[in-house]
Amino acid sequence: MAAIGQIRKHYGLLVAIIAIALGAFILGDFTKGRSHTPNNIGVVEGNEISYKNFSIEVEKALEAQKQNSGQKQVATQEAFNIKLNVWNQMVREIIMQKEFDELGLKVSAPDLFDQVQGPNPHRYILQYFSDPNTGKYNSQMVLNYLQNIDKMPRENQIQWFDFEKAIKEDYYMAKFNKLVSKAYHLPTAFAKMLDEKALSQANVDFIAYPYTAIADKDVVVSDADFETYYNDNLEDFKQDETRNVQYVVFSIKPSAEDRKEQKARFDEYYEEFKTLETKDVALFTNSVSDNKYEDKWYTQGELPVQIDLAMFDGKIGETVEPYMFNNAYNTARLIDSQVRPKEMKASHILIAYAGALRAAPDVTRLKVDAKALADSLFTIVRKNKNKIEDLAVKFSNDGGVVENKGHYDWFPDGQMVPEFNEAIVNGKKNDVVLVETAFGYHIIRIDGKRDLVKKVKVAMITRSIEPSNTTYQEVYVKANEFASKGTSVDAFEAAAEEMGFSARIGDHLGAMQASIPGLDDSRPIIMWAFKENTSLEEIHLFDNGDTYVVAVLSRINEEGYKSLDEVKTTITSAVTNRKKAETMIERLNGSANKGDLNKLAADFNLKVENVANLTFDSRGFGSYGPEPEILGTVFALNEGSTSAPVMGKKAVYVVNLKSVTKADIKDDYSALVMQMQNRFDAQVNYSLYRILEENSEIEDNRYRFF
Repeated sequence: MAAIGQIRKHYGLLVAIIAIALGAFILGDFTKGRSHTPNNIGVVEGNEISYKNFSIEVEKALEAQKQNSGQKQVATQEAFNIKLNVWNQMVREIIMQKEFDELGLKVSAPDLFDQVQGPNPHRYILQYFSDPNTGKYNSQMVLNYLQNIDKMPRENQIQWFDFEKAIKEDYYMAKFNKLVSKAYHLPTAFAKMLDEKALSQANVDFIAYPYTAIADKDVVVSDADFETYYNDNLEDFKQDETRNVQYVVFSIKPSAEDRKEQKARFDEYYEEFKTLETKDVALFTNSVSDNKYEDKWYTQGELPVQIDLAMFDGKIGETVEPYMFNNAYNTARLIDSQVRPKEMKASHILIAYAGALRAAPDVTRLKVDAKALADSLFTIVRKNKNKIEDLAVKFSNDGGVVENKGHYDWFPDGQMVPEFNEAIVNGKKNDVVLVETAFGYHIIRIDGKRDLVKKVKVAMITRSIEPSNTTYQEVYVKANEFASKGTSVDAFEAAAEEMGFSARIGDHLGAMQASIPGLDDSRPIIMWAFKENTSLEEIHLFDNGDTYVVAVLSRINEEGYKSLDEVKTTITSAVTNRKKAETMIERLNGSANKGDLNKLAADFNLKVENVANLTFDSRGFGSYGPEPEILGTVFALNEGSTSAPVMGKKAVYVVNLKSVTKADIKDDYSALVMQMQNRFDAQVNYSLYRILEENSEIEDNRYRFF
């Protein structure tokens, strides 16, 4: 209340301060120029992708992933990848729609109808509307699905619209690729030339003067040599915009006091746990344990070794004294014990309905209709148990019914859904029961149970030993103290050395890189490094879950080419070899025996080697690996002639073309023409979009949002 009174007293002053601050903020935005943060996640060929629309698509993709995986949450890395995929898809749609519009390319309603219901439907239709029993496409399943789609749940309808959209987009792309592919033509004269290059074989003698013949220490490489190599190979040093950071990790681990306090608290849980009524055990377990209560039956040997014997030898309610395992306190209580079959077998009829778990697309009946049909079949089977096979083949929605006629041969206890499983455990052989599960209604005939064995139900409480708030604060104070010592990269490194910390390096981090290698959940650090208002050598403290991280932005690598200083270490070997090659070529050319391989070999203590059956497409040159310069030299020589010295990757070579076996001239090159056409088609399908994307104007602002 006193604080509120002080605020009221100085209300006018506060308003003035806030006004000045807002004015400074707005003025700062005008003066900084580049500090304005766009509200779109990107711009592709002039088309904005708003964060709102992007978020809607991401949410749809996340929900789809949850449904497919059966998980309630999507892991952080998986969610990040989903966002990347959504972005890629939205960019692709914009780029391709621009191409389609410029070409006047359309997918008409008749086209789409033909792709969905025509005699040769789209491959997606063939995949999802195949008979599960025969694996063959069933056109009636598509028709049934479409006739009943308006009766299905909203999510099923949305799934179909997305499915139809995917078919349309794929069909668009197929038409576009086909247009490009049809532009390819290979004249017969060119086919003949390609055939000659591919099939003509050279027989070559050569000498290889290896770079290892001159020691690196005997080679003097100047700055000019480095500059020449750098300029000659400039495109090899092209880079995207990246950032370098240095960082120190402050691990947060539980102290001895934390362990003591948490042990005392766990002992309290244990005392309450062992005195609870059985009906309250699951609820209590879920409220205090890191792992939720699992309602299942265990056989001996399945439980942790620390509790297995106690649970199988104890009475109901037996509770294991607390023990520590995997940095966690643990206890367990025996809930129930039964003699149960290891295996069971049964026959059944499944009556599914639209919306039931894994219901096939052609199942369109409502739940109330499914219940009425199941009741009717249950009555028939109870009167005549032998009818279950015929009725299963006729009515069951279980995918394997054609092969098994509704029989489930021996299966382990616990394999089926709980309602189905317990109905068999609790019944007698030849009993007929009706149960409901998430899959629908099941009429079950119990055909057998065997190998009775003792099983137990156990509630287990696990509590990981975690750092306390006090420990977090102590580590934070230490991390903050370190962060405050640095005002530059040099100060950061000096502070790390002074305080005994190890400074790690994250080099050439991309704007959309998921994390820094070796540092989990470090995406926020990368986002910070790329923000417009993060200045070079700025230092920041990050809360990284179970660690604090202090990072400094040590370098901004602009888009373009790496400097010579940056690449000097990596190109030293290549520059040295180039210098060696100059010396070797000068020696070989200065020899009185140049042009004579045998004498040259003797002069330089080398040997004459041979490569036979060498073609223009050969991937290697004898034992020396890929040497494209030498291959080009060989096939440019006249038969019987010897080359001048040529610099290769591993040596300087002098080659003599002994002979060339020419390819046979063919009367018909149509097979090669078709082969090259197919190769071009494959390249179109694989590379065409990537090339279009590379040549599109894309403003990527994703790093500002995630």
